[in-house]
Amino acid sequence: MINEKKIVTMTKLALYDKHEGFVDRAASEYFRHDYIYKKNLGTRLSVGFAGILILLIYWLRTIFIDGIDILEMDIISYLTNSILFLAALLALYSLFGTIQGTRQYYVMQKRLDRYSSLIKQLEKLEEKADRKDSDT
Repeated sequence: MINEKKIVTMTKLALYDKHEGFVDRAASEYFRHDYIYKKNLGTRLSVGFAGILILLIYWLRTIFIDGIDILEMDIISYLTNSILFLAALLALYSLFGTIQGTRQYYVMQKRLDRYSSLIKQLEKLEEKADRKDSDT
């Protein structure tokens, strides 16, 4: 006799394995903090590089288009403003990345918990089927 609950459960498990299973299981090997740090590392490097590129364009514009002489400009104030700009940019993107990474981690954990409960449900259905077969 075909057990429809068992088929539905197995289908849900197969769909999870096909769509999210590989990524979720690979990410679940990390602690939450490590997972978030790993996710943010690429963002921080990219944002830092983009910030330096923006500052380079700004400095080149200041020197060549505005015509400010390098020897006459106040380099300390320009460096201070540049460092503050980079620090603020990195802090802002780190905050957003941490919030997003934390959310992704908890969603992933919920999916894994649901997957585990589906496996337990399937095992219970198997036990019931085995008991019915042994009783007859």
